[in-house]
Parts: sequence; C-alpha cells; structure tokens
Amino acid sequence: MRVIDVDAHVHEPVDWLAQINPNLAEILGPPLRFIDVADGIFGISNRSIDKLPAQQHPDNRWDTLLPGFSRHLELTDQRQPDTQAQLSDNPFCHAAARIAVCDEQGIDIQFLNPSFLASTFAQATRAGRPDLATQIKHAWNRWVMQIVDGHQQRLIPVTQIDLNDIDKGIAEMTRMRALGSRAFSIGESPVGVRGGGDQLARSITHVDFEPLWSAAEDLGMAAVAHVGFGRERIQFGWANNGASDLSTYSLLSLAIAPSLPPQLLLGALVFDGVLERHPKLTVIIEEVGVSWLPHLLSVLDRSVGRPSSEVLPDGEERPYYAGSAYKLPLAPSEYLKRQVKVTPLVATEPLRPTFDLVPEMLCFSSDYPHVEGTGNAVAICEHQLNDIDSLVRAKFYSGVGDRIGL
Repeated sequence: MRVIDVDAHVHEPVDWLAQINPNLAEILGPPLRFIDVADGIFGISNRSIDKLPAQQHPDNRWDTLLPGFSRHLELTDQRQPDTQAQLSDNPFCHAAARIAVCDEQGIDIQFLNPSFLASTFAQATRAGRPDLATQIKHAWNRWVMQIVDGHQQRLIPVTQIDLNDIDKGIAEMTRMRALGSRAFSIGESPVGVRGGGDQLARSITHVDFEPLWSAAEDLGMAAVAHVGFGRERIQFGWANNGASDLSTYSLLSLAIAPSLPPQLLLGALVFDGVLERHPKLTVIIEEVGVSWLPHLLSVLDRSVGRPSSEVLPDGEERPYYAGSAYKLPLAPSEYLKRQVKVTPLVATEPLRPTFDLVPEMLCFSSDYPHVEGTGNAVAICEHQLNDIDSLVRAKFYSGVGDRIGL
C-alpha cells in the first residue's frame, strides 16, 4: 500500500533567504525568528479594542493569545534552526534525514509546505516592502528545490505563487513542475489587489483565474489551500462580553473560525462552475480538520434541491434557495467527492465518524514536523482504520496520487 503524505512541512532556518537570494535578504535587513513576529501574525489587532471596557485592553498583542497557543508558538519556534549550516542530519529540514523518518513510518511521498515563510512576509511589511512578496515566494521555491535536490521523487515541494499575477504564477508553476513539484498553493479567501485602495478583491472563481485552473490540469498539479491563508474574521462584538480579557474571542477565532474559509472556497468552486469546467482539477484542503465536511455537503445539496434523503418530502411546496439559478448537471456533493480531498489533523482529531460518511474525500497527512504533527501519523490512522476494507484504506492513503497521476 502506497502512502502519500500531502501535508508535511520543511523548517526553514532563520537565514534561509540569505542563502538563496542575498540581495533580497539585504533589502529586508536582518532576518527575524518566527517568535519575533508571531504576535503580529496571530495576535488580535483590531481598532475596536479601544471601544471595549478598560479591563479588556491588552498591554500588547501577546496578551491576546491564549496560554496554550502561546506555548504552541514557543515550541514551534524551538524547532527552527538558526542557520543553514545546522541543517545536516536534521529531519526537519534535511532531505536524507527526512526520508529516513518517512521510511521508519511507512511514508512513501511527502508534499512539503513552508513553515516560517510568514516571518519573511512580516519582515517585508515592516520594511515597507510588501511589493516583494512575489520575489520572496519564488525565492522559497528555489531554496526548497535545493534542499530536496536528488530526492524529488519522494519529497515534493508545494509551489508558492502570487495569485495577483496569474501569468507569473503559471510560469512559476511550469518551472517548478519541470523540477518535480506536483502542487501549488492557493488562498482560502478572495484575492486582494496589492495597493488597490478601494478596489474590490476577486473571488478565485472569477473568470480571470480560468488560465490558472487550465494550467493546473495540464501540468497535473493539485491546488493546495492550507490553514492560515484565510482572512475571514468573526465579528469583534463577540469580544464585548463583559469579561476581563479577550480569551473568548481568541478561542472562537482558533476553534471555530478556521473552518469557515474552506467552506466558502469549496462552495464558490462548485456554484461558479470551476469544478464542472475543470474536471481534472484536484483541490486539497489542509489542516482545518474534517468534522465540518459532512455538514457542508448536506447544506450545499439541500440549497440547490438535490438532497440525498427521500424520507422528508410530504407534498408541500418548500422552494430551495437556488431555484432555477443552479444549472449544473451534478449535485454539489458529487463535484466535491470527485475532485476535493481534505486532510484530518490525525494527532488531534478522530477520523471517525467523518471517514464513514465521506471516505472518498479524506486523504492522509501528518503535518510533520509541526508541534501537532510529530507523532507517527500512519500508526495513528491504522489504529482507527483496522476494520476498513483494504481498497478504501488504500484510497485514503494514496488517492491524491491517483487523481494527479503521481
């Protein structure tokens, strides 16, 4: 049985950019550790904080983080090497050492996502150079290809592109595909226009993105939407609860809000016909859990009058939301089951009962070597799936590869 891990990570050393593009690194200035910018990335920054009672005003952004999550960030930071010279034999960022771990756990192929790339983006923002985002992404692509050089059959980087420039994005996908990449990163939210002022962001299902989906099909590359790239936010009024801090708002933002962006993304891909027009396109949703998935399929099907259950109709007229507006030949759930894979957080979330309800949509991932992904993910899954038919289990472990011809 072949095991493809679609969501693992490489841990970039603090000086990674200087190793691959020293000129760009010099423009940005001294590199920052992940922990140096973590509060800016994950802390609460909202102008409405000033409207809350005085006892809820934090002294700094770290005060807006929950204690457990702060500890999580500290543990993550401890796993980041200081320099590239420290990479030797470190499975977090050394190819041969990583493959040894994969062999030990029974993993044949790993897709590699960034871990600390957000730190470099934050550094560019602090330097007043957010326009360098595309160059930073392309630099990461070149750096990670050097790291996996000679091992691309087993360690496959997820190509980073700028969705604000489709032509450059496709060119970078094409370049990286020739080097061995089989996936590229997309966001979970509408695509903003950098420096666009009042210009409205575009849905990724906009006609402008049609060449991207066609290129993905032609190249045999999966589109990866990883947690952390969604910008949907819950209303800040939930923080106005008369408490002495922002703990409730922080917990709602961490525990509930992350599953909203992928649901909106998948609904848009269905309703706007992207999956209908591009049947060979494969989309992978990563690190947002899976328990929301059966509910989404049910809601989407009911909204267009394609419920799976026949026990409810009683002869009364109850118009469904879409009416004649939905003209696609398949039900939403059929498109999603055909073309979308979702990864469970295997070390923190049970596979079942979601696996029993939508087995064709789940796929294996470890999230190694992140804090929540350093266990033996294969063993954790096998313990839960030991009574499942061998063919169904095999599709869980290798189904993405079957979809993109890997």
